[in-house]
Amino acid sequence: MQVDTWHSRIEPVLNAVLGQRDRYTADHCGRVGALAFLLARAQALHRPHREEVVLGIAARWHDVGKIGLPDAVLFKAGPLDADEWTLMKTHSVRGAEIALAYEHLAFRHDVALAIRHHHEHYDGTGYPDGLRGKAIPLCSRLISVVDSYDAMTTQRPYKASRSHHETMSVLASERGTKHDPEILDVFLSLASQWR
Repeated sequence: MQVDTWHSRIEPVLNAVLGQRDRYTADHCGRVGALAFLLARAQALHRPHREEVVLGIAARWHDVGKIGLPDAVLFKAGPLDADEWTLMKTHSVRGAEIALAYEHLAFRHDVALAIRHHHEHYDGTGYPDGLRGKAIPLCSRLISVVDSYDAMTTQRPYKASRSHHETMSVLASERGTKHDPEILDVFLSLASQWR
């Protein structure tokens, strides 16, 4: 299979499956994919084609592992308890396994790593492996910023959405702890584009 045709075979299927399982997560993944692409372009770096493909797939599929979570956790209208949160945190590993299962997926190992590590924190306090700094794949660090932005600005049954301004303030406070400072600085410098 050619690298440029990965989407014609598997992306519509996974999008349909995710949409049937959880419409919010499917829409969220679409928004994160679009924002990640814009952020990567805003960094004004000429990225290799391979990296652009990996980012494009991983950003749109970063939460696909949630299809394996039980309804009681995925659709809970309130805060998760400790056991439920432990289960929720498995979604990044589940998503990586889904990417690896499709052997014709372009750069599937890189895509799987980007999905697996999109909840790692720059200071090493994230999951699933506690990676820190540049040990976290670049695509994961990009996805982390836009994933956080979209999650905070979107209303959910268990939380109200935050304003753009409030969200940007929260993100700024996470510089160097949750998020890569360089990537976050680019995102913050273009605040008006993310509304």
